Amino acid sequence: MIPEVKGSYRTSARYEMDDRRLLLRGGDLDGRTWLGSVAVGNRVFCGSGPWTPTEIYAVTAEVVVDDEGRSYNVAVPAFASS
Repeated sequence: MIPEVKGSYRTSARYEMDDRRLLLRGGDLDGRTWLGSVAVGNRVFCGSGPWTPTEIYAVTAEVVVDDEGRSYNVAVPAFASS
């Protein structure tokens, strides 16, 4: 068992990561979708330009299905914005 360390967060092994469709809720990219290899609980940069903290989203286990039957994990902003 790995002891928990204050200020750290758990990561997933590469084999646990799947290509996922994300539905971004909240923040600068609200309502957009993103596709990539990321595990539930991880953070991912979803922007298309230079890196900014407001475009980093945390992947949740919540799944929604669109009208065409595609499944999306909901992702929320990883950092609070002002």
